Amino acid sequence: MSVGEKVSTTITWAKKVATGLPAGFIGRMMKNEFISRNKNPLLIYLVAFFLLSLAGHGFIRNFQEKYRNDFFNNGIQAANNMGEKINAPLLEKDILTLNVAIGELGKKNKPVFTAILDHDGVIIAHSDPNAIGDQYMPSNSVEILKTTDTLSIERREYHKSIIISFTSDIVFSQIKIGKLIFGLDARELDMPLEKYNALLLSLWIVNCIIFMGALVVTDRVIRKKRARALEEFEKTNKVGPYLLTKKLAQGGMAELYLADHIRQDGFRRTVAIKKILPHLSQNQSFVDMFVREARLAAMLQHPNIVQIFDLIKINNASFIAMEYVEGKNLAEIMAHEKQGLPVDLSIFLIQKISAGLYYSHTKKSEDTQEPLNIVHRDISPQNMLISFKGEVKISDFGISKARSEPSFTQAGVIKGKLSYLSPEQALGKETDHQSDFYALGIIFYEILSGKKLYHFNNELEALSTIPQFIIPPIIELRPDIPDELNDIVMKCLEKNKDMRYKSGKEIYDDLTKLRKRLNIAYDESNLVEFMMERFK
Repeated sequence: MSVGEKVSTTITWAKKVATGLPAGFIGRMMKNEFISRNKNPLLIYLVAFFLLSLAGHGFIRNFQEKYRNDFFNNGIQAANNMGEKINAPLLEKDILTLNVAIGELGKKNKPVFTAILDHDGVIIAHSDPNAIGDQYMPSNSVEILKTTDTLSIERREYHKSIIISFTSDIVFSQIKIGKLIFGLDARELDMPLEKYNALLLSLWIVNCIIFMGALVVTDRVIRKKRARALEEFEKTNKVGPYLLTKKLAQGGMAELYLADHIRQDGFRRTVAIKKILPHLSQNQSFVDMFVREARLAAMLQHPNIVQIFDLIKINNASFIAMEYVEGKNLAEIMAHEKQGLPVDLSIFLIQKISAGLYYSHTKKSEDTQEPLNIVHRDISPQNMLISFKGEVKISDFGISKARSEPSFTQAGVIKGKLSYLSPEQALGKETDHQSDFYALGIIFYEILSGKKLYHFNNELEALSTIPQFIIPPIIELRPDIPDELNDIVMKCLEKNKDMRYKSGKEIYDDLTKLRKRLNIAYDESNLVEFMMERFK
């Protein structure tokens, strides 16, 4: 593998990795039709879901904590009451009184066991008479739950079961004379707490179901509403002030209609109405691209650029009213000819396109007078319109880039048709107006040769081929052209953009000099004749 192939392959891999990063994932998720369609309800429902869930969570947690505290407080109260009763009998070692106190505690609190120890830790009274006289041996597995100055609450193991033990110091005249220990079954605390945990889980599950159900119902309402709006549009023949008269074409992204703009004073103008296809009208990225095309192209007023008149929004659908160019695009002309175009016609077409590009590349803001730096990024035969009046116009600024516009480019997303990408576009580098000249060079090459320059099966093949592909001079395919014309075409196709033309004016001027030297007088009237002979 050559160095160029390795570089191209590495960049392609990096693009795909970048697309898989969290930012890329979030970007793709936001472009999901369902999410894009329900963006506002989704945000509202998410806020409501978390507020309600957190409120319910806090409410249940408060009850859970209250039960836990009540359990502990009842045990502490029992320990304190027991301590007051047995401090004197413990000092006197009144075993009978101590056992009576243990019996009373058993009836009221039902402990697993109760033990009274002397100051040496010897059991002198116990709910199990067999344990009396033994040294008290606490278990090693202990989890301290709560402590005070005189009392400790612990979770511990007792005879292979888990208890909550309450250990209280017995004090007489401020002297510690022994201990009271009793244990409650841990299940009395754990089981209610587990029920609260189950209730918490149920709360979140139910809220999730309600959230998803509300979103699904809302989506159905939105889709029905939009479907009705689209159905109404299909039935109507009017968009704002424009009367639709004929459907001209339908592409993969948009439909084109012929329309009349008739004012009350009798003024009439025929226009083309472009609208996004119904199934794409809910995709925000396409809508953004569509609106950007109208906004950018509306700034451009040039005879070699399709003029934009209006942007209309009706029932969540967007429409562009634009200049109607009655004719064919360059791709249709080439498909009809099935061979290279005459030299004089080819030079005339490229001159007109280069003039339009020079204007768009150098267009300045009317407010700040700073260059807008508009780059078309999709110069291709399909976007070059040739009219029956001899006009040559650039169309479709949908993916163009300008300083004044936000960027919609993402890692791994190719802007432009694969067969007309510049090497820097294929390598994922920043593109400028010279990328348009490379695409123009490909068009020039193809209309002279009558053949497509590149043939790709997929994006990866294009990205790995374009940067290192050696383009044979056009004069080898078209020996009848002059050397100067070969030089102009190949200068547009320089891999290194520093060696490429710097402006559309340079291309225009070089072609003007060549026309003079070859005494070419081809003009609009000749183009009209060419178009009428073939398509009228």
